[in-house]
Amino acid sequence: MIELAPREEVCAQAWKAADIASKSNWKFAWPSDWQEEVKALQDWASNQDHPVESLRADSVPTPQFDQLAQQIKQEIAHGSGITWIQGIDGFDQDTLNLLFLNISLAMGQTIDTYGRLYGILDTGRSYKDEAIPVSQTNAATGVHTDSSQRTIQPNILGLCCITPAIKGGKSKVVSAAQVHEALREREPGKLALLYDNYIRDLVTPGSDKNLQNILNNHFPIFSYEKGKLSIRYMRYWIEKGHQRVDQPLTKEVLQALDMLDGELNNEENVVSFYMNSGDMIFIDNTRILHDRDEFVDTPEQKRVYTRVWIN
Repeated sequence: MIELAPREEVCAQAWKAADIASKSNWKFAWPSDWQEEVKALQDWASNQDHPVESLRADSVPTPQFDQLAQQIKQEIAHGSGITWIQGIDGFDQDTLNLLFLNISLAMGQTIDTYGRLYGILDTGRSYKDEAIPVSQTNAATGVHTDSSQRTIQPNILGLCCITPAIKGGKSKVVSAAQVHEALREREPGKLALLYDNYIRDLVTPGSDKNLQNILNNHFPIFSYEKGKLSIRYMRYWIEKGHQRVDQPLTKEVLQALDMLDGELNNEENVVSFYMNSGDMIFIDNTRILHDRDEFVDTPEQKRVYTRVWIN
């Protein structure tokens, strides 16, 4: 029988929406004297053919933003697991991307599977018609963690708002620990099923999507190691993966997933907020799930975000 993560250790990581709403330590602002460091980044970039590919952690001295990055990393690792930099509007996409990457590099090494920075915008395609990330559509993503490939699990996910949606696109975050404990209280037997391995369909660029590789692409939803509860979840790719290899999920597993989805969408557990141009969020992708509402683009305003994965 699978042994669940210890209650006392999981509870220490858990929070509800009301807990986060009452705190301000997860919200950050740009340094008060940011102008000089942003200009230094812009000047450096003007002499580079490919600034995003060329930038390194020590390319441009930005001590104030580096300090901000360390404060964010501390909150991600030892606090709530979520951080929100409320930015300054009026910067062009190139400057925002460079600053976003600069802060990210001060926290760790980027995972470049989708490129160092990955543009999130509606391409007019459907993830249900072809194996593409939901981030390339305007659909609601469903509460999830990033990366459906077993060998790639970003520790930190970063998102930068370049242009918000004219309508919709609200961001949401949920504590995996809070959801885990709610399920333990309701039905621990169903929770134990979520510690089993489940197959995920392969959508990662460059991956060989043959059936054997999909069969090999399996891992648990919840796992517990070295005193930390982790989660990896996006229901659609689990169901699609099992369908692809003709291994239907059992009734009991589907019930467990329904219970999980119910808690992930319980308003008491979900922190929701709109991001403005220049805003950035960084979250612990191993213990915080995220989502966004469906959104609408117009010819005058198209929702554009940039994503980074960090180890």
